[in-house]
Amino acid sequence: MKVLLRVSVLLLIVLIIIYYMENRVKENKPLESPVQHGTALPVPDMGESNGGERTARPEKGLSTWVGKSAESLSKEIGKPNRIEPSEFDYDWWIYTNIPKMMVGVKDGKINQVYSADYAAMVEPFEIGQSVEDIYRFTIVESEINVEIDGSVYTFTLNSEDRKNRLLIAYENLYAHLYIDDEDGELEAIRFIDPVTLVIHQPYDMTYMGEIITFIRPSSTVQLEVDRAMERQIFELTNVYREKHGFAKLKKNDQLELIARAHSKDMALENYFSHESPVAGNLADRLKEVAVEQKKAGENIAFNYIDAIDAVHGWHNSPAHRSVLLDKNFTHLGTGAYGHYYTQVFVRMNAAEKNNQKK
Repeated sequence: MKVLLRVSVLLLIVLIIIYYMENRVKENKPLESPVQHGTALPVPDMGESNGGERTARPEKGLSTWVGKSAESLSKEIGKPNRIEPSEFDYDWWIYTNIPKMMVGVKDGKINQVYSADYAAMVEPFEIGQSVEDIYRFTIVESEINVEIDGSVYTFTLNSEDRKNRLLIAYENLYAHLYIDDEDGELEAIRFIDPVTLVIHQPYDMTYMGEIITFIRPSSTVQLEVDRAMERQIFELTNVYREKHGFAKLKKNDQLELIARAHSKDMALENYFSHESPVAGNLADRLKEVAVEQKKAGENIAFNYIDAIDAVHGWHNSPAHRSVLLDKNFTHLGTGAYGHYYTQVFVRMNAAEKNNQKK
């Protein structure tokens, strides 16, 4: 009898521990972009350029659209599901069918194409291709010069870039390869033209000549950009989850408001943390709006150029990846304010899920 009682007490203790572990709110270290955008350094003489001879552009696949008219794309594959503004004075054409992709359009001309879809034709690469295979058949340089109207822009790839953010040069085209650090496979790819690449400055950059500028959005347009990035972060998160065998998350308006408020708070109050001086930590913020949840987690990021780079950054950071790909989460809210990004994940119990449907 005593043995049975002891076993029962021990089992109760274990159940209590599991219960509290399931109800924990997970916060991890904030993630900042490895590149400080807008800090390109001018140099008087960069020496001999290596940007002369380039590998010929691929003859088929999504990359062939870069430089062509958006009208020709629309005629061949159809109109996009939606069109959204970007911070960099071009629009995103969003295609959510097969293949899922994002197409940058400026003045009626395509300046970039991005996809993480296995169905996307991204010659000479394949989504899911091993990084060893890429290195075997591709020239990967540590420094790449981009020449535009007599000016030379040099991108320097550090050791981390060469692991998971490769840049491959072709004739008047560049391929930005997003590698999955954990799996060692090509997760996504962005084909981009020279001018847009220089404006983005996704790597450490020096230049000789004139820096390229762009028209920054008004405060009204910036609000539209922020809402667009929230939608893109949500969709890209589900793309990555599906690719790794996890269920898609459902959008939740309350979580979206929490995430949006936190991104705005960080920007306006000039801090970068899960802990708000006013609203407290994630548990406090969830409690404030009466969000019932079994488990919660939060990812925040700063200074990434867009939703694509922010989600890739979270995905390749082990702590943030564990939240983004957590199989137990059911709902997601995303928030963007300028270059501050927030994801709020929760696992809702059955009663709360039913309330969300009403």
